[in-house]
Amino acid sequence: MNNTMNGILKRLAGCFLAGLLAVLPAVLTIGIVIWVAGFVHRLIGRGTIVGNGLQSLGFKFVTNDTAAYVIGWAVVLVAIFGLGLFVQMGAKRFLQRLFDAVASRVPLVGSIYGTSKQLVAMFDRKNESEIKAMSVVWCFFGKEGGAGVLALMPTPERFRVNGREYNAVIIPTAPVPFGGALVFMPSESVQSAEMSVDGLMSIYVSMGITAPQFLSDPGKATQTS
Repeated sequence: MNNTMNGILKRLAGCFLAGLLAVLPAVLTIGIVIWVAGFVHRLIGRGTIVGNGLQSLGFKFVTNDTAAYVIGWAVVLVAIFGLGLFVQMGAKRFLQRLFDAVASRVPLVGSIYGTSKQLVAMFDRKNESEIKAMSVVWCFFGKEGGAGVLALMPTPERFRVNGREYNAVIIPTAPVPFGGALVFMPSESVQSAEMSVDGLMSIYVSMGITAPQFLSDPGKATQTS
């Protein structure tokens, strides 16, 4: 009797696990999309400074709150599209010189603008060399045989601090790798993982489930130059 019940329970558990694994990819995808949507809403949604500004813009055309917010967004998107046409017609350098001249007059704003400009340039299709400079690395903590963490190294450039060389790495969070920590690791503790950025993201989003698809033998990792 007990063996029969155990067999039934195992079958039921197996069916439940199979169903869970079947829907898990969809659940994780939906969860990440909801997280990103919530993050964007907190930045530019209704009730925020940006949202209120868009709504005020829309009130010039309609009186309904929701319609005003939508129209405000429509006006901004059309303006961005028009700016894109203007840039493609050859005004990119002129606009960059104008923005650089204005931003450089304010010390704090100038620093933020300079950093933002570098980040945006990394995603420009004409700056593929900078994107290729980003690599996936292993970061080893402790003595030999210590814990290893997969991280993203934005630049191979080393930084000398107190007579020791360090690399800047970004350690993502799982299962939402859009956040994480910026850590300066001793260069001798950083090794190439020989993996694509897509592979890194897949491992973190799947909480390690897809690791066998992307990981080679850690012992074959090579130290960064």
